[in-house]
Amino acid sequence: MKKLNLKRVQGFLPCTFFAFILIFLLVSVSCKSAPLVEPDVQPVDLIDSKSSFYLRIPTSVDSLLLETVLASNFPNMSQENIKRISSRIDTIYIGLNRTKKGVDWQISLLCNFPKIATDIAFSKKKGWEVEKYEVINSKQKKSVYEIFSKSAISAAFPSEKVACFGRDIPEMLEKYHELTVNPDANFVEPEFRNTYDWLSYENGIPDNEIHFYASRPQSFLSVLIGAQLNYQLDYIRGKMFNDSKNSNQYIMELEFEFKDRRIMPAAKGAITLALGLTDSEVRKDSDTHLTISNIKISKKQLYQLLSLR
Repeated sequence: MKKLNLKRVQGFLPCTFFAFILIFLLVSVSCKSAPLVEPDVQPVDLIDSKSSFYLRIPTSVDSLLLETVLASNFPNMSQENIKRISSRIDTIYIGLNRTKKGVDWQISLLCNFPKIATDIAFSKKKGWEVEKYEVINSKQKKSVYEIFSKSAISAAFPSEKVACFGRDIPEMLEKYHELTVNPDANFVEPEFRNTYDWLSYENGIPDNEIHFYASRPQSFLSVLIGAQLNYQLDYIRGKMFNDSKNSNQYIMELEFEFKDRRIMPAAKGAITLALGLTDSEVRKDSDTHLTISNIKISKKQLYQLLSLR
């Protein structure tokens, strides 16, 4: 079977993010990891609708996944420290936009970062600017958060269980603060509902799957198959999970939603052929929805993708 050329999409995940994680070595390596407790506010609720590509990566899918990314980007880091850092991250939510100027990104984490660690690691002594950001929610409750900035990097830690990085940190903090007193608050815009639901865990139960969603699918499709094909897609989404029969690979499923049902017949054959998916399952779910399942992708391919190599 032809292998997917996932190195083509390596620009989706900014290696800058992993530089943040290295900072925690300064203090967290001496802190014993505590069992992760679910926060009152879920990190997925802080991600906005401004991105064109989204990822949800639970580290439980593969304990070596994040460790491999860290080791690749920081070859001088000891294996022991890599394990300690990755053990403090449960789930990563990422929203990305690729432009001619680079990658615009937004990240929220379900994690276990002690406040004492973040206060020391992101101190002014280490070159970080610290800004106090005051938020008043709908019930007139006021809270003050800290936004850390260095060069073009911004970060905030509204709790020890939730971390925010990238763009629009103030807006993320405003959402967080409102949700602390009003858990039923709804920040999901109608056009973002499908994306949000795909990133969220069904009924809050982790499913050990990597999920991704391309809300600007034409660009993603071109990157995925290496050719310009105009199929008038509404979105492409997919998921990856461990192959129970082969510990060295994942099983991937892709879903395509078309705007025009007349394009489906031609697109079905062309996409299958372009991806070289000779033993995968192709299913027409409706006149506009196509699912390709049982796509085999080696873990090494995904490691290369996330390591930006």
